[in-house]
Amino acid sequence: MNPVSPRSSAACRLGARLLLSALVGLTACKESGDSPPPKPPGPTGTESARAELLRATGACVEKTAREFLTTATALADATRQYAAEPTSARQTQARDAFHAAMDVWQRAEVMQVGPAAPRSLPGGAELRDNIYSWPLVSRCAVEEQVVAKGYEAPGFPTSLVSRRGLYAVEYLLFHEGEDTACQATSPIVAQGTWAALSSEERASRKRAYAAAAAADVRERATQLVGAWAADQGNFARTLATAGESGNTVYTSSQTALNSVSDALFYFEREGKDLKLARPLGLRDCSTESCPEHLESQFAHRSKANLRANLEGFRRIAQGCDDAHAGTGFDDLLEAAGAEALATRMTERFDAATASFAAIEEADLKEALAQDKPSVRALYDAVKGITDILKTELVTVLDLELPQSVEGDND
Repeated sequence: MNPVSPRSSAACRLGARLLLSALVGLTACKESGDSPPPKPPGPTGTESARAELLRATGACVEKTAREFLTTATALADATRQYAAEPTSARQTQARDAFHAAMDVWQRAEVMQVGPAAPRSLPGGAELRDNIYSWPLVSRCAVEEQVVAKGYEAPGFPTSLVSRRGLYAVEYLLFHEGEDTACQATSPIVAQGTWAALSSEERASRKRAYAAAAAADVRERATQLVGAWAADQGNFARTLATAGESGNTVYTSSQTALNSVSDALFYFEREGKDLKLARPLGLRDCSTESCPEHLESQFAHRSKANLRANLEGFRRIAQGCDDAHAGTGFDDLLEAAGAEALATRMTERFDAATASFAAIEEADLKEALAQDKPSVRALYDAVKGITDILKTELVTVLDLELPQSVEGDND
């Protein structure tokens, strides 16, 4: 039997003490009910990208709102001058001002986050519908107000949105016909009050009405800017600080991101389905095509409106600066390891832009009549974008589909 050296004996005693200490510590943890340390948070790069996207989105929405306020102010001034001085030159100025305002607003249509959104959504104040309520519009409702002079009433700013907004301004500035869209049951037809108006009186009232409606649009645009401005409502900060303590609108960054992606779905619902599929006869149309369903029946800018929708989408998806530089959803995808999806999204944006360029006609109504395949090609290109939006994008970023598109497989 070999004797144990003093050094080996000491090592054994030290090992025993360490083992005993570990066992005691483990027992103490179990008895005290301590749980294992929490798992570390997700990749810091992804979290940082989410925060930057929310900040950039708020900045982009506010920038667009300010651009619209500038054009809305010019529109209000031009329609007021046209009402006071009904010359051909003033009419042209008012129509040009409308086009400029609508160019900006159609970009804002895909940015219905917070104050512009319905009241049922986080931070919603329904400013969008008060500025432009399409497809909730009624030409007859506007014509009834021409007869009743409802635009002069103190309660005009709180009247139905179908009687106000950019749709009313468009009809009043661009439609020159003497007819009415109202049915026989409407008072202005049943009582003959529309027909009783002289052409001069009807035109005068339409100019005054356009000025009143444009002034109301300018007021709503002012409210929208104020809702986002740092020295007023500061909704930009609300969006940027989603998930932080005290933020009662967005209790998590995920909730805020869902609001932003929900806004992009305007391009799916109103853009693809209403502005293209219905006129093409692909849905809700019993004939080969239904041009009467096109947006902008009076100014004939349905193509320009949809193209501006695409531009607004790209500003949020790729960046709000010139040439789509800046932070967008593509940066968040790259941070999440989905660079290929970001690249494919860009390719589909470019394909849609090329499809617009391939339509030689100025408006989709002309294109439907003269080159319907080019409009169908545009639909397919737009669908290529929205398919990514409602499948891969929401899946990769763990976003929720809006209720309005759940179960929509087209």
